[in-house]
Amino acid sequence: MVDREKVRLMTQITIYEKKENNRDLVMSRYFKEDYVKYNCLKTLVVATVMYWLIVGIYIAVRFEKLLVDVYTMDYFKVMSGLLLGYVGVLGIFFVYAFTIYSIRFYRVKPGLVRYNRNLRRLVRLYKREEKDMMRKRNKAYPVKVSSAIGDDDHELDKILANAEVQDARKENEPKQ
Repeated sequence: MVDREKVRLMTQITIYEKKENNRDLVMSRYFKEDYVKYNCLKTLVVATVMYWLIVGIYIAVRFEKLLVDVYTMDYFKVMSGLLLGYVGVLGIFFVYAFTIYSIRFYRVKPGLVRYNRNLRRLVRLYKREEKDMMRKRNKAYPVKVSSAIGDDDHELDKILANAEVQDARKENEPKQ
């Protein structure tokens, strides 16, 4: 017999997993602060590499002019301009990344809460079903627990043999 509640929960869980392509499930491994910090760090590393790559390309393109101006150039002014530009770019990218990843986390959170709630419900249903099956199994095969040390187990063997004979009779009876 199919349990409608279990099928409904499994369907909702599967639809969420397929729709979100596990991107949200990866986010669920992190606390908000950890997720935002980790992704901001990645953004800052990429921004650093790109900034200095652009500076390198600029130097390569203007190399002749820089060689002519090498003796008249104010190096302190050039280096402070490069470093201020670098700090400015990092600041802009940090604010942008912090905002974007915070918003992403908050948008995903309600779906993850529903997903986890459905998983907990499904686990509870399976546990309840397992308890019911164990209860039925224990009724079919009564077991006597011997309390005395060295007690004779002949009575227990008789009960179990009798239960097995009754089960064999039920299986061999013609169905109506």
